[in-house]
Amino acid sequence: MDLIRVAASAHLLNGVAVSPAGRTFCSFPRWVSLTTPSVAEAMPDGSFRPYPGGRWNAWQPGESTHDRIVSAHAVYADANDKLWVVDDAAPRACPAVAGAAKLVCIDLATDRVERVYPFDAAFLPLGAILGHVRVDDRFAYVTEAHHGSIVVVELAGGASRKLLAHDESTRADPAIVPVIEGREFRRHRDGKVPLLHVDLLELSSDGRWLYFMPLFGPVLRRIETKYLQDASLSEAQVAAQVEDVARVPPLAGIARDGAGNLYLCSITEGAILRLGADGRLTTLIADPRISFPNEPSVGPDGCLYFPSSQIHRLALFGDGVSRVELPFEVFKVALS
Repeated sequence: MDLIRVAASAHLLNGVAVSPAGRTFCSFPRWVSLTTPSVAEAMPDGSFRPYPGGRWNAWQPGESTHDRIVSAHAVYADANDKLWVVDDAAPRACPAVAGAAKLVCIDLATDRVERVYPFDAAFLPLGAILGHVRVDDRFAYVTEAHHGSIVVVELAGGASRKLLAHDESTRADPAIVPVIEGREFRRHRDGKVPLLHVDLLELSSDGRWLYFMPLFGPVLRRIETKYLQDASLSEAQVAAQVEDVARVPPLAGIARDGAGNLYLCSITEGAILRLGADGRLTTLIADPRISFPNEPSVGPDGCLYFPSSQIHRLALFGDGVSRVELPFEVFKVALS
């Protein structure tokens, strides 16, 4: 099975979104540098151009945040030709910006920002870490990994709720210590393993189920979206509807195809795994070039696109010495 390079950049990138028309976008979080494009589109020659352009890609400390992406944590392209950007507003190169976290919707037909869904400081207190997003016709679902909750946004009116907050199903297991390329994945500043609660998610192809899990597992779970959408239910009633799906290794991204297969980016194995509709977990591809594979996307060409983000090699982790091998790359692999 061939691993094909799609694009490359000198800037850290951590997520891929491929539109129904085959346009490929990446998120460039400002975790180590303020000069990244934040969001960019891959060009046919393998380079990137900032997207959507203008001030949206040009935030610097002290500037306005309502019309700029402070730090893009994730991107997602939906079936209606919209690109969704999760702005966690928490660049690691400077303090997080209170009240600047938001979800940005870009119309790919016009290449313009269509709407911004802000999360103020009262709703998302300082320290919150927005993760990934999925969208259906009426709602957006966003993970918040620091406190541990699923944020449900009603798209028409913009009202937001936090669900499964502090529930066992969204909590990370502090006993898990991922080992990547022979090294324990620990922060340099304090030697601790990053404790990220619910971070990854994916919708089933029919929108019935939302799959979710903490960054390092060990259990992938799901809940019917109708329970997340019903504001009359109590927290306990929602939590009672969560189901275990499968035990999985530490992951950094999930995507699904139209047949119901889930593709899992295994950071400890340097591989892409396939969780079939029958519950069987197999390896799609493992390759030395796959280094901390992150948020993937299935394209209309039947390929899985994903970045080799090398996050564990950053100086932020381990002994404080960068082991990144430039460039950061985006690959694709055929699913059949």
